[in-house]
Formats: sequence, structure tokens, C-alpha cells
Amino acid sequence: MKTGFKALLQFRWQRLGAAAALLGLAVAAVPASATPGSCTDPIVFGTTISESGPFSTLADHWRKMSEVFAEEINATGGIMVKSCNKKLPLKFVIYDDQSVPSTAVGLYERMATVDKVDFFVGPDWSSLGGPVPPVAEKHKIPMVAANVATPAMYERGLKYLWGTPYPVVPLWSARYFDMVSKMTPKPQTIYFITQDNPVMKGITAFWSQKAAAQGIKVIGTDGFPSDLKDFTGLISKVRAAKPDIIYISSFDGVSVPLVQQMRQLKVHAMDVHHAMLTGSLRRQVGNDLEGMTGELPWYSGMKGPYSELVDKVLARSNIDMFDYIFTMGRIGSYLTMVQAIERAGAVDREKVKEVLTKGTFKSPAGDIVFDERGFPTTNGAYTLQMQNGKSSIVWPPEVATGKVVWPSPTWR
Repeated sequence: MKTGFKALLQFRWQRLGAAAALLGLAVAAVPASATPGSCTDPIVFGTTISESGPFSTLADHWRKMSEVFAEEINATGGIMVKSCNKKLPLKFVIYDDQSVPSTAVGLYERMATVDKVDFFVGPDWSSLGGPVPPVAEKHKIPMVAANVATPAMYERGLKYLWGTPYPVVPLWSARYFDMVSKMTPKPQTIYFITQDNPVMKGITAFWSQKAAAQGIKVIGTDGFPSDLKDFTGLISKVRAAKPDIIYISSFDGVSVPLVQQMRQLKVHAMDVHHAMLTGSLRRQVGNDLEGMTGELPWYSGMKGPYSELVDKVLARSNIDMFDYIFTMGRIGSYLTMVQAIERAGAVDREKVKEVLTKGTFKSPAGDIVFDERGFPTTNGAYTLQMQNGKSSIVWPPEVATGKVVWPSPTWR
């Protein structure tokens, strides 16, 4: 019995020793803490990126992109801080939130208390945009979220939250419907097909009203569950209605079988518009995407404030905007925070908060202006069309890289 007891005791001490060693490694891996208000330390942005989990395909290049962004800013000397009378380098503390809200909350708490970051940029996605911002509120750390597009997330009276999603629902298809209003023949009817998702339902609710106000009769607004694979019944209804425009409000991966089956069942229309037309969708359905239209927040080569910087960052990070359509939301959050610090003239959270509350910020895609909730009122998108296997910006004409083909020959 004594021998057994000694063996058990020795085993437990070995376990404790191993745990202590692991703890030591974890502590050693903690990034250096920021010193708020310092004129010698780097300015530290804390963020999480969905490098694993269901959102990872949308964000798996963003860690590299963030690091390159800091390198390019630092190549010019850093961020100008007037109270220090010099530029300070930028540094990121980045963790993988695994696309899980509770994980993200814990990581932002860690960045606030252990890493003591200066400011928050990110996170993305409305599922994280609900529980994470209260962490910023609790610690009074300004947060410029990236792709948190649901307006309700900004209607909670939070004072330390702003967001730069591209595009926002009220501007999502503004340029598309402007284009449609100038097309000949003019479309008379439209049919909305909507994924059962809060953002997509919001897009349909808003733009079905806008279409009707524009004189286009809405003859269908059918929804479908996110796991639907057989769209035969829904497509039969669409074919019977014979709409001029079919508007698909859905995430790209979910609509793969829908697009494929629409082609198989020979659906016809003047145009098939997809609210989230992406490189990922193109890779999955191939030529079935030909002739369809969609939205793109910005594209490389379009000139504007910070466009040279963003072009460099995207090229070095191997990011194509068509493949990673939410990238402008991420970069927009970084650019906004950099400008807010420069205007505040100090690494001071309250001064930066004040600037964010009433400022207008520059980006390659146009000015970013926040309303009283911290929600952007200016973030729109450009209309693209798939032409000969490539995405071409077709509206507005002054920035177009190609001419719209109307009606779409492949859907006629």
C-alpha cells in the first residue's frame, strides 16, 4: 500500500511539474504589454481574426495582411503623435478567435488586461459583434470593428464602438439599382430569393422596397434554409413567375447548389444578381456564374486616399479583393484608427474616442462617416459582372473596368 501511495504521489507531482512548465511557456509567449500614453513604446492594436472555424475561408490571409500593414506604416516612420513630437511604430497583437463568440470575448479580455493593448480593431461578423464590444465598453478601449454589418449591433448605446463593414445594407445595391434604372430594355419585375440569415433578410427587406419605389414590381420574395440542397421547388416557382431580374440574397457557399440548379433547369432572366458574388463562388460553380452581377466594395487599381498603401499591402499579402471581399472592412478599421490617433495627437483612449465620435475618415473606397451610433453611413459597393470568366466593374461608368452587357446573354 505504501509503495502504491508513493507512486501515486510521485505521479501527481510529475503532473504538477508538467503543468507548471506549460504555464511558464504560456507566460513566456504573452506579447509585451503596451504602455498607454507612452512616447517610446509602439502603439499596439489588439485584434482577433477567424483563422479557424467556419469563417476562416473569408479571413485566412488577414494575419499576414495585418503584419504587412504595420510594416508599411512603419516604413514611413510610423504613426505621427503630435504630443510626442514624433512618429511611433505600429504593432499588432493577434489571436485566432476560431469563429467562436465565447472564445473571442475571452481573448479581448486578455488583450485588455494582460497585453494591455492601446486600441481594439476588429472583430468581424455579427455573431462576434454582439458579445465582444461590451468588453471594450467595460475597459473603455475604443474599438473600430471590421465586418460587423448588422445595424442592431450599434443600437445598444455603446460609447466605445464604431464599425467599418463594406458594404452596409442601406448602400449594398445602390449602384446596381442606379445602373438598372438606366438600362434598355427596362426591367419591369424582380424576384428575391433569400437565405434564412439576419443580414441577408435585412438586404432583401430593404432593397425589395427600393425596387418597388423605383417602379420595378416585386413578384416574389421566397426564402430558403441555409442547409437546403434541393432547390427544384423554389426554382419552379421562379420560372413560372418569369421575372426580369432574379436577386439572390445569400452567402456565397450556401447558394452553390442554387446557382447550379438554376442553370440545369434553364432559368431565364434579363439579369441574375447575387448580393455576395465572390471568387469562392466562382471556383465552385465555374462557368455557371457567367453573366451574373454582384457587388464589390473596392478593387485594386482604383485611385483614392491610401490606395497606394492598400495596393502594396494586398499585393504583399497575396489577397485578391474578389476572393476576399470583406478585406476592405478590415483595412478600413485599421486606417480609421490610425487617422484617429493622428488627429487626437496622443496615444490617449479618451481623446481618440472623441475624434472617432465626430470625425470623417479617408479610405480608398471613399470617405467613412459614422452616425451617432458608430455605424457608417457611406460604405457602399461597386457593381461587377462576370464577363469571360473574369470579374469586371461595370458601374458607375466613371470607374468601370468593363461595359455592362444587358440583358445578360447567358441568362437569355
